[in-house]
Amino acid sequence: MEQYPKRSPPSSSSKEKDMVESVNEKRKLPTAQELVGHYEAQGLDTKEASAKVIEDLQNALFRVVTSNRKKKDLEAKFMAETSRKMDVIYSRLVHLDMKLDSKPGYGGALAIGVASAGFGSIFPSRVAPAFANIWNAVRSATTPRS
Repeated sequence: MEQYPKRSPPSSSSKEKDMVESVNEKRKLPTAQELVGHYEAQGLDTKEASAKVIEDLQNALFRVVTSNRKKKDLEAKFMAETSRKMDVIYSRLVHLDMKLDSKPGYGGALAIGVASAGFGSIFPSRVAPAFANIWNAVRSATTPRS
C-alpha cells in the first residue's frame, strides 16, 4: 500500500494573526486604572477622572442591563404570542375533530338509510292508523256527552 504524506494545516499569515489579535483586543474591556489614565491624559485630575470613569461604567452597565431586558421582553412576547397561536390552532383542531367524530361513517350512513326507508314504508300503512285510533279514542272519552 502506498502511503501519502500527511498534510499540515496551512500556516496563517501574519496579517490573519493581526486580525485575530485585534478582534481579541476589541472584545477586552479596559480596566478602571486604564480608564483613569486615559482621562488623566486628557487633562483631568485624578478625582475628576475617577468620577468620569464611574459615570462611564454606570452607563455601560445600564446599557447592558437594558439590552438584556429588551431581549428578554422580546423573548417573552414571542413566547406568549407563540403560545396563543398554538392554543388557537389546537382549539380549531379539536373543533374539526369533534365535527368529524359526530358524522357517521359509511356503515352508519347505510344503516340510517335502510332504517329510514323501512320507517317510511311502515309508518303510513301501520303506525299512522294506530295513532289515529288512539287519538280518536282519547278524544271521544274526554268530550262531554250532551
